[in-house]
This record gives sequence, structure tokens and C-alpha cells, in this order.
Amino acid sequence: MSAGTPARIGLVGMGGIGSYVYEQITTQPQLGLEIAFVSDISAERLKDLPPELVLDDPGQARERRPDLIVEMAHPDVTRQWGRAFLEYCDYMPLSLTALADAQLHEAMLNTAGTAGTCLYIPHGAAVGIDSIFECRDAWDEVVVTMKKNPRNMDLSAVMQRGHKAITAPTVLFEGPTREICPLFPRNVNSHAAVALAGIGFDRTRSRLIADPSLDVSIIEIVARGPAAELKIERSNPLKGVSGIYTYRAIWSCICRAKARGVRTQIC
Repeated sequence: MSAGTPARIGLVGMGGIGSYVYEQITTQPQLGLEIAFVSDISAERLKDLPPELVLDDPGQARERRPDLIVEMAHPDVTRQWGRAFLEYCDYMPLSLTALADAQLHEAMLNTAGTAGTCLYIPHGAAVGIDSIFECRDAWDEVVVTMKKNPRNMDLSAVMQRGHKAITAPTVLFEGPTREICPLFPRNVNSHAAVALAGIGFDRTRSRLIADPSLDVSIIEIVARGPAAELKIERSNPLKGVSGIYTYRAIWSCICRAKARGVRTQIC
């Protein structure tokens, strides 16, 4: 990518977040971003897009010459194509629960190191992740607690009766972050982000609480060490399983990674 050439962004997933990112890129040319391709398992979601942007097979993404591919669909995208993407461009997976697989994570880091590409870890719904990262060698413990209405959770992997079976605040999980990721892969990407930025999937602790009285998503992060104690709480309205804040946070991550028209960067 030469100076003055727009950064080409490939989008895998055209749900709520993907549609939001697509709109931001296509309506703000001053940022120096352009769509390389859009791919989604649902043809219905792609029917109104320009045909030349639609990519049926993510395995052929290399032909579209992307500078960055952003996954906004499902952890299986990273499992199937993540390493291949990193062979020729940067990659930003939103479904960070896939990286709880230590072998996959290591393989992707090795691929990026060999190819000279970058695996971007977006903070998503996790506020204060920069502070977690900066002091990652100093924390004795990091605990992430998420509270949501069960109707805004994907409980298909753990409950046959779904969200209607939960009528009072219920702790669905408490334990290592590595263990919660395969159980609630669409709900706890923020937990994975904190683990990746901080003390890892095995030492980071996760709590997931379903509370039918809530109309917001609440994430609490507590980090403790000999020199400091950090407590963060973020609350925001929901769209599906994601908070509205997440939409803007992901867009900001993409801009920090590739946009040239951003005149101020918080480092």
C-alpha cells in the first residue's frame, strides 16, 4: 500500500456491526479507506451491495488485494481462514473467543511473524484495555464480570430451553476465561480481549450473569497488583448480543489501524 492509496478493507460478516462498518467506510472517503470485498454466509444480507464487492468464498479473499480483513461473523472464520489471511494481509477478528485455542493463537502469531503482517486485537466492549495491557506484567489477578438480560445472550450451547428459563439473576459461569469462551462464543469476546491484553486466558477470571431485569449490558473489570488496583464499569444499551458502544469501538479500532484521515490518535 503506497502513500495516498486507500487502504483496502475486507469485511467478513454483514450483520449489525458489519453493516455499520460498511456504511462508515463508504460514506467517509476522506478517511482513506475502501471496501475490498464483503462476504457473508447469508446471500440475503449481500443482495443490495454492488456485485463487484461480493465475495462468495473467503478462501479467495487474496484475489481482492485487501490490506486488512475484519471478521464480524463467527469464531469459525478465524479457525478456518485466520492463518491464511495473515499470510498476505493484516487481520482483525472480532470473535476473539476463537483465540482461546492456544494452538490456533500461537499458529496465527507465527504466521504473522513470518509474513510480516499483524494480528489486531480490537478492544470491542472492553473499556480500559490499554491500562490492562500497559501493566500486564504487574497484575496478580484480573476479573471480568458481564451482566446481561438473558434475551440478549446466545445460550444455545448451554441451555436447551433458552433465555425464557431464566427468571431471576443467575450466574451462568465463574472460572478461567479460557473455559468460558467455547461455552458462550458470541457473548464473551470482551473477556477474551482482556485476557489477550493482560495475564492470559488461564489466569484471567470470568463471570457471566444473566439478569432478566436489565435493559443494558454491564461489564466490570477489576485488576489487582502490588502497585495498583483498577476498577472499571461500562454500561450501555444493546442491539442483539452486542452493546451499541461496541459498534463505535470497533469502528474506532479499524480507523486507528488503517485510516489516514484521522487527525488525532490517542496513544
